[in-house]
Amino acid sequence: MIVEIVKVDKNGRIYLPASLRKKFGTGSFYIEERGDEIVLIPIRKRIMKYYGIFKGENLSAEELDKLIEEKTEKLLRDEL
Repeated sequence: MIVEIVKVDKNGRIYLPASLRKKFGTGSFYIEERGDEIVLIPIRKRIMKYYGIFKGENLSAEELDKLIEEKTEKLLRDEL
């Protein structure tokens, strides 16, 4: 386990040490709040190709659920 202290600059940016970027092989991370912690989860390149596929503004929860279900089914068919 790598333990490092990083700082947030005045623009809110965090600089991740090269050792961590190399270890995870990515420069993109999900950020998740877990209680009083912030967790960075690496996004693998294969997943990045799906970034932004759920486009749409002002969708209802039901419309968004249906869109996610349709897109997921299509992605699974295309991947198999």
